[in-house]
Amino acid sequence: FLASRPDGCADLVLAADVFVYLGELAPAFAQSARVLSRGGLFAFTVQSHEGEGVVVGADRRFAHAETWLRLRLEAAGFTVLATEAVSTRQERGVAVPGLLMVAEKR
Repeated sequence: FLASRPDGCADLVLAADVFVYLGELAPAFAQSARVLSRGGLFAFTVQSHEGEGVVVGADRRFAHAETWLRLRLEAAGFTVLATEAVSTRQERGVAVPGLLMVAEKR
């Protein structure tokens, strides 16, 4: 969807419970930065884990480490404004660990 949008056309890009289906997020981050105007906000949720990088969980969804996300956001031209531990869903009655992140395009 974002690939079809013009540069700088948006003030907000929101991706809720989407990135569990993608391992490498750099292309999505780059497209988000491209369509955002300067100062635009990028807010998203991910399933998270305490280790490094990206892993595929027992639920076959991707989980991303916070440090890995921060590095890719910075590389795409974002400044992280907020990070909050959240759970976007439950698995067999147990909250699945996740993050809500908000970043601003530099």
